[in-house]
Amino acid sequence: MSSSEEARAPRYSDLFADRHEHTPDCAYCPICATIAVVRNTKPEVLEHLATAARELISAAALLLEEAGEVIGNETAKRTTGDDDDSGKVRRIDIS
Repeated sequence: MSSSEEARAPRYSDLFADRHEHTPDCAYCPICATIAVVRNTKPEVLEHLATAARELISAAALLLEEAGEVIGNETAKRTTGDDDDSGKVRRIDIS
């Protein structure tokens, strides 16, 4: 084992302790890695990522809204037995 691997080994075992202290020198914890990346990222990049995330959430909301309308229309068709979206009463001649 190299000296750098020996130095990292105790920090890896700290992840399994009762409480993990999130420090900048932690090499294994995904939370610490994310914090280190965010700290070293330019503000313009973070602003661009925030804008992209907002647009993605808006697109997902629109998709879910459209899906809800389609599902709602299909459910209404099944409950009324009507395949026509006009909402008019169908007259059936039984003579």
